[in-house]
Amino acid sequence: MARRLFLIDSFGFIFRAYHARARSGAPPMRTGTGLSTEAVYIFNNMVRKLQKSFHPDWIAAIFESEGPTLREQEFKEYKATRAETPPDLLDQIPLIRRLLDALRIPVLDYRGYEADDVIGTMSRRAAEQGIEVVVVSSDKDMLQLVDERVSMLNPAKDDAWYDPDKVREFMGVRPDQVADLLALKGDSVDNIPGAPGIGDKGAKDLIERFGSVEAALERASEVERKAYRESLRDHREQILLSKKLATISCDVPIEYSLDELAAREPDLDSLKQIYKELEFHSLLRELGPSEDTRTKDYGPLEAADLDVIPRHAPLAVAIHPGEPGTLDLPGLGLAWKPGMARAAAPPFSEPLRALLEDAAWPKIACDIKATELALERYGVHSRGFADDVMLYAFLLDADPGACSLEDMAQRRLDLKLGASPEQQADCVLELNEQLRAAVDARGLRSLYETMELPFTGVLARMESTGILVDPAELGRLSGLMQEGIERLTAEVYELAGKPFNLNSPQQLGKVLFEDLGLPAPVRYGKGKTISTAAGILEDLAPDYPIVAKVLEYRQLAKLKGTYVDALPTLIDPGTGRLHTTFNQAGSATGRLSSSNPNLQNIPIRSELGREIRAAFVPRPGWKLVVADYSQIELRLLAHFSGDPVLVESFVHGEDIHTRTAAEVFGIAPLMVTAELRRNAKAVNFGIVYGISGFGLAAQLGIPRAEAEKYIKSYFQRYAGVKRFIDSTIAEVRRTGVTRTLFGRERPIPDINSRNPNARGFAERTAVNSPLQGTAADLIKLAMIRIDQRLTQEGAASRMLLQVHDELLFESPPEELDALTQMVKREMEQVHALKVPLVADVGAGDNWRDAK
Repeated sequence: MARRLFLIDSFGFIFRAYHARARSGAPPMRTGTGLSTEAVYIFNNMVRKLQKSFHPDWIAAIFESEGPTLREQEFKEYKATRAETPPDLLDQIPLIRRLLDALRIPVLDYRGYEADDVIGTMSRRAAEQGIEVVVVSSDKDMLQLVDERVSMLNPAKDDAWYDPDKVREFMGVRPDQVADLLALKGDSVDNIPGAPGIGDKGAKDLIERFGSVEAALERASEVERKAYRESLRDHREQILLSKKLATISCDVPIEYSLDELAAREPDLDSLKQIYKELEFHSLLRELGPSEDTRTKDYGPLEAADLDVIPRHAPLAVAIHPGEPGTLDLPGLGLAWKPGMARAAAPPFSEPLRALLEDAAWPKIACDIKATELALERYGVHSRGFADDVMLYAFLLDADPGACSLEDMAQRRLDLKLGASPEQQADCVLELNEQLRAAVDARGLRSLYETMELPFTGVLARMESTGILVDPAELGRLSGLMQEGIERLTAEVYELAGKPFNLNSPQQLGKVLFEDLGLPAPVRYGKGKTISTAAGILEDLAPDYPIVAKVLEYRQLAKLKGTYVDALPTLIDPGTGRLHTTFNQAGSATGRLSSSNPNLQNIPIRSELGREIRAAFVPRPGWKLVVADYSQIELRLLAHFSGDPVLVESFVHGEDIHTRTAAEVFGIAPLMVTAELRRNAKAVNFGIVYGISGFGLAAQLGIPRAEAEKYIKSYFQRYAGVKRFIDSTIAEVRRTGVTRTLFGRERPIPDINSRNPNARGFAERTAVNSPLQGTAADLIKLAMIRIDQRLTQEGAASRMLLQVHDELLFESPPEELDALTQMVKREMEQVHALKVPLVADVGAGDNWRDAK
């Protein structure tokens, strides 16, 4: 195979990458600081694929030059209709040039000449030297360069490859006639005027008949169609100018060396640096970590090592977990200076145990809670942990997916985390130096020390305590649910007219949308089935009984599989209790998540969901206590907005939904019916989550115009809320982040997106995050204080669970009154707001009845 030169029409791909993503509806790509990156990302992927697929011998990226080009000097209107380059795309051009430097692909531009002419000239010269040339472009103008030695590759069309025959098939003319074709039909992209009244078909017919523009002009009198004949006769100079503008010059005076264009391996260090800056984490992982060439002093912990560790020097502790599902702890790593670490395995020596239990010796971990719980299983009551790199990373980025030690090692240190506990401890030590400084610089130290750090101990104690569930009650529910599943299955089969696999989206889609002919949603992509996602079925359910029964079946099957049948298998045989794992870095708003099992999402609106809660019980003879913040996000909306009507309503203890109904519908509170209150409740909570008229209409089953009238009326009566929403969005547009009352930050990178869907979602997130995040912060503070009170008072009562705005405790009878009073007081007095916080507290023999 002949050696090949690849010439990339860079600007063409940059613009197409930018606009194609916007048209696709995909959210724009931005870094945590709000820097747009989608054009860089797509351009990078195109170039890397090009290199991998075709292995160029020579390669260059051609850019437009600065300043006016020769065409613009000759015809001022040339390209005048093109829109201004969006600022966020302009910001990406220097990044793309940096990327090309890192890929070691030469970048060429020549003042006064367009990229087309540079590519044309380079193509001609290389072809004359016997080199095959591949023009990488999606611009049809470039097809005029194609000949026996020059091809065009269009990655935007699945790597469509154009030789002369393919050009003739695609354009309807030979490559050497493409400029003639454009001269007649014009080109709106470049503002080439062409021949008025002659379109694409007419231009092709004329070129096919006469061979060139010049011949068509000379023989215009032979053209039968009057409009064409007059256009050729009356616009001769414009047509000739159009051909000149459309013709790519292949003899511009540029100098370059073919040797300088030789394909080379990328500069991996530079490429990694760019990927890291632009947060291209998946691309960074593909490159793999850099080789760690630093000197390492690793090994097993000897008694003498404990004597050489500087007294009270910050000590990084890393737990190397055992096999999944076991409590084995094969290794513990200690690091006290960069590159120096030791490993120990249980049983631990007394000197090591004393070091780990010394509260005055500062320690560092990645997930203090998990580290302390792991050590506790081996009888080590560790103390002194002050720095948690997982929580530092979470406070800095609010990204739950970027807080594992492995991920931080890759992203922040460019290291592949090994299995040795020594390396892990060394990595924790190095991360701490970087992240601790960043937390201080961002002003997040107080949030860490007053909330996140003490909260680790609260969660550790809750996880250790666990909660009792009644397997017999769950078994009873499982039987009832199985009966319901079988009944619903039979009913769906009867309505469908045949049996099929209800759990198969493909078979369900075929039954609903082909066999029964229900209105089908848009088909997604090639070869994919019609979607049977919940949102689509919920729209159809009111009108089609079979769909309603499918949704009921799905809910029942999910409850049975996720909770009723799964929970008994997760009971710890040693304690007889469920011990969920709380993830302190589980949600961007600061809310907790939980796993194994996930107890945050047990439904409470359905009767069956409430029945599952009835299986959660206290120890025999005790009571479960449930405390729940009342309407906390609406109260925080009143606090943040300062709206006088909303504040007054909460201060006076009014029913907020009744008051809203009275305000919105213009009636006396006594005239508010149950339905009007329900509608007002939907508006109240919908405002918090940025509900639209369309969404409210769907929720209430009312016309969209009526729903929009409700929202408009709400904002007229609660003008302070409208000002809060508008000012919050404006502030986030300026800063790119939201903040809770206590300073917790969350980046909102899409707040200035061109994509209306992405921008709308970002605006709703910008408004809701301070409310939901502050609610999460308040209950954390309340839990810390309640935990302190229980410890100080030596109470037997224990805090068991936190589910968003709700806390669960178990209490012996003699402590019940004191506990309920203390919990209510601490929750309501946790922080002074413009409106009172209200906590509802109840007790019962199970979670359901305590509500």
